[in-house]
Amino acid sequence: MTKLPFGAAAIVAAVAGAERVLDAGCGSGRLTVALAEAGAAVTGVDTNAEQLAVAARRASAADVALELLEADFNSALPFPEPWFDAVVSRLSVMAAADPVATLRELGRVLAPGGRIVTALWALPAENPWFAVPREAIGVVLGAERAAFARAFGKLGDPEEAAEAHRAAGFVAVEAVLLRGSRSAPDAAAYWAELSKENGHFRRIDTVLSDDERADLVAELDARFGPYRDGDHLVLPRTMVVVTARR
Repeated sequence: MTKLPFGAAAIVAAVAGAERVLDAGCGSGRLTVALAEAGAAVTGVDTNAEQLAVAARRASAADVALELLEADFNSALPFPEPWFDAVVSRLSVMAAADPVATLRELGRVLAPGGRIVTALWALPAENPWFAVPREAIGVVLGAERAAFARAFGKLGDPEEAAEAHRAAGFVAVEAVLLRGSRSAPDAAAYWAELSKENGHFRRIDTVLSDDERADLVAELDARFGPYRDGDHLVLPRTMVVVTARR
C-alpha cells in the first residue's frame, strides 16, 4: 500500500469490516484504492472526469477493482436506498453547496446502522501549513490572488461539524481533532514542495516572475518564525474527523 494522504488511514480504520463502501468526492482515488485494498467493494463518485480517470489508473496499478461514477453529491446520487454499509468523504463535504443536505443524501444511500466518516480541514488557525502561505500570497501579490479555497475550514469546528451531521439525521455522532504536521528545511524548500503537490499553490507559482517568487519566499520565511524547530520547519495541520451512524 502506498503512503496515504493525511487522515485517510483513520477513515479506513473507522469503516473496517464494511462490505460496500461509497467514497463521496473521491478525486484521484488514493483513499478509494486504500479502502479496496482493505477488502471492501468500493464505489467512488466525483464531478471531475479527469480525476476519475486518474483514480481508474491508480486502481489498475494497485490491481484492485473500483466502481467509479461521475456524479454530484449536491443532487440526488444514482443509487437506491439503502445501498452501502459505509460512506466516507475526505475533504469534500466542506465544499458542498449545502453540507446538511449533502449529508442527508449520503445518509439516504446508507444502510440503517451503517457508518459515515467525514474528514474536514479544521479552522485555518489550526492549519498554518496552508493558511500562512495563503496569507503571504495576499501580502506579496494582493488579496485577489489569495482569494482561493474559501471553503477551507468550513465546518472546521468539531461541534459545528457534529451538529451538521445531527441535523442530517445521523446518530452516535462524534467529532475529534486529528493533528499532524509537515516539515521542511526552510521556506524556499517548503514553497517548492507545496506548489508542486497542491493545485491552488501550483497555479500561483506557474505565473510568478523570479522576483515575485523571491519576495514570496522572503515573506514566508518571516512568517514561519514561530514554526522553526532547530534547523527545520514544523508546520501543524489539523483535521476534524466525524464518525456517525444512520
